[in-house]
Amino acid sequence: MTGSTEDEIRVLCVDDDRSFLDVTAAYLEHDGRFSVRTETDTEAALSVLADRPIDAVVSDYQMPEMDGLTFLERVRESDPDLPFILFTGKGSESIASSAITAGVTDYLQKRGPEQYDLLANRVVNAVESVRSRREVERERRIREWILEATPVGIVGHDAAGDVIFRNDRATEILAAPTDELDGRAYPEASWELLTEAGDPVTEPDLPYRRVVDTASRLEGERYLLRTAGGTEQRLVVYGSPLWGEDGTVEGAVIAFYLDDGI
Repeated sequence: MTGSTEDEIRVLCVDDDRSFLDVTAAYLEHDGRFSVRTETDTEAALSVLADRPIDAVVSDYQMPEMDGLTFLERVRESDPDLPFILFTGKGSESIASSAITAGVTDYLQKRGPEQYDLLANRVVNAVESVRSRREVERERRIREWILEATPVGIVGHDAAGDVIFRNDRATEILAAPTDELDGRAYPEASWELLTEAGDPVTEPDLPYRRVVDTASRLEGERYLLRTAGGTEQRLVVYGSPLWGEDGTVEGAVIAFYLDDGI
C-alpha cells in the first residue's frame, strides 16, 4: 500500500488467489486514483479495517476461511456504510441476490481485462457517494450547532409559512411551542411594524410573508409582537428569501432579537 494523499481512494483488496490479487492491485494503482492494500486472509483483512482508514473493500466470493458474503456481514457489523464490491469469478443469480440482501454496494464478475475499468469506476462512484452523504451530514450538524449557538432567534419557513427549521432561542422569544410557530398559528399573535420612534405603522403582513411575497430582504425592521399568550415583545427583525433551483422563492429565513432600546 503506497502512501496515500487526501484525494486518493484507499482500497482493501481481499482474495485468496495471490496472483489474481496482485493483478487487481496493480491495475488499480496504475489507474492513479487508488492506494491499495491487499490481503489473502479475511481475518487479517478485518484487522486492517479495525486499525486503519479504508474507503472501500474489493473482495472475492469463494475463499477458504469465510466466503465473501460472510466477510461482508462481518464488515457491516462495524461499518454499515463502507463501500463493499464483490468481485468474483463465481457468478450466479443466487449469489447476486444474496449479496444485495446482505448489503453489498456492487457486484462484478471476473470476466476479462475490461472488467478492471468497470471495477475502478464502480469503486470511485461508491466512495464519492458515501463521501458526499457524509459531507451533507457534516454540514447539517454545523448548521444545527450554529442555530443553537447564536443568541438570535431564527426560524425558517416554506412558502406556505410552515416551519422547516428553528432554534430554541426563537421558541423562547416568541413564547410559543415549536408546533405553534408555523404559518397557521402565527395569526393567533399580532405583529405590528413600528417606526423608528416606536409608533405602530399600518398592520403589515407577517415578516416571513413579506419576504416571500416581495422576494426581498428585511433589514433590521422593528416590530411589536403580541404573542398568543398575551406577552408583548419588541423585536428587531431581519429576513432573507430561500431561493429554489429554478429561481423562485421557496420560503424565508427570519432572524430576530429583543430590542430593549425602543
